[in-house]
Amino acid sequence: MPAAFAAWWGRLKDALPRAVAAALAATIAYATSRWLLGHPQPVFTAVGAIICLAPGIASHVRQSVNVLLGVTLGILIGEAVLLIPGPAWEFRVGLAVFLSLAIGASFGQPAVFAIQAGVSAVLIQLMGPETAGLNRLLDVAIGLAVSLPFGAALYLTRKTDPES
Repeated sequence: MPAAFAAWWGRLKDALPRAVAAALAATIAYATSRWLLGHPQPVFTAVGAIICLAPGIASHVRQSVNVLLGVTLGILIGEAVLLIPGPAWEFRVGLAVFLSLAIGASFGQPAVFAIQAGVSAVLIQLMGPETAGLNRLLDVAIGLAVSLPFGAALYLTRKTDPES
């Protein structure tokens, strides 16, 4: 048991700087979007910061770029699927998921790219473009912009380990 506890404690200590950075960035991004854009519930600013700064992410900058591009692709696909006439919402949700995941995966980017494309396309279908379209993109962009300095600080202060 002591070895298991020591391993857990080591992982916790390694995760703490990223967890603190993600919490601060999420808070600042949320407040910034509310103040700057007047969004009453800018959930995606905080979500974007967390996705980009969470412990275990190798490159925060690369993660941020992939999230922003994935969200953009998903919004474009989601908006295009909304143009299909008829009341078949279930069909549109499935089509939006299929297209965004298939096209997102075809670029050969990390999984977060296709995941964000799929999530964004679904949100367009379920929440409507007024809530999940450009507003989501702006909120995510603010979350990522706020998270980048934190990511840079984490990169500059990380341990230099020849094994990693």
